[in-house]
Amino acid sequence: MKKTAPILLLSALGLAASPVSAATINKSLCVGSLSKTLSGQSVRFWGYYDCSGGMGGGGMMGGGTVPGPVIEIGAGDTLNLTLNVNMMTPQEMSPYNGHTVHLHGADVQTDEDGVPETNGNRVTGDTYTWAPSAGHEGSYPYHCHVHTVKHLEMGMYSAIIVRPRDGSGNFMNRLNQDAATAYDYSQVYVLSTVDPAYHTATGDSTVFADYNPQYFLLSGKEGKTTGAPAMTLAAAKNKKVALRLVGMHSTNSTFQIKDTGGNLKPFTVYIRDGRALPTPKTVTSLDISPGQRADLIVALPSTSGTWYPQVVYKKLRDNAAYATVYGKITF
Repeated sequence: MKKTAPILLLSALGLAASPVSAATINKSLCVGSLSKTLSGQSVRFWGYYDCSGGMGGGGMMGGGTVPGPVIEIGAGDTLNLTLNVNMMTPQEMSPYNGHTVHLHGADVQTDEDGVPETNGNRVTGDTYTWAPSAGHEGSYPYHCHVHTVKHLEMGMYSAIIVRPRDGSGNFMNRLNQDAATAYDYSQVYVLSTVDPAYHTATGDSTVFADYNPQYFLLSGKEGKTTGAPAMTLAAAKNKKVALRLVGMHSTNSTFQIKDTGGNLKPFTVYIRDGRALPTPKTVTSLDISPGQRADLIVALPSTSGTWYPQVVYKKLRDNAAYATVYGKITF
């Protein structure tokens, strides 16, 4: 099922074109069960995990992580992502049994998109092939597209990061080929929310007609205070940090960065939803809706300090705040 895609010229983006040594990346995912303790309560999840070494299945007792593994590939690479589904894989009863991998936002053929209702996408395991072209660098979610309202909520999601390579095939510490997007440190922030009622409901339960999240996560952790953040990064003064925001939540949200005094700090957004912005935007606040992504860079000052990237999760109905989840950068 391997497919190839041409490496596009970058002149249209004003970027310097250079030869790139591409790679073929073979990854295997399995699905396992796990329990997470959130605000003192145990919640059962399903999660992807890397079983490329041949230890597949996961069974009903473990293996999965929430979010699943973050996968990095290069622009021009070919990714062969194989999902293994077997009798020990946690899943629902028919007609919602099985799992897929949907490469959200990726430019793929219909039979590679992991939507079982279209073109016979299999739910018993499949290989999904994607060869992103130059100019498609950025952050992309992947998630299960079987009974999505349930399986996404159960934790079957993560991110694929498409990075630029140099002429020798090495990853570059840039968001894309543009030298202006160079960074010194990077982190992936996967946004997600949890309505525990969804985790016990099955089939066509009326529970799925309403969404009432109780827990709010950043890369699988609650991070409810600045003293116990979900994500931490030890950086250095005068350096640049790339943050990749991946919206797997089912609410609205607003991303900001504040210092210890609560002052907003500017950051520059270079890529939205896998495409470079015609003009980068420097802002102090950014809304991220479900399924959206943003790749941004924040420049740290010349004096030591601590900044707190943070996500305010908001209600879909009236945009009122649910909760704030914190990250932390020291320098």
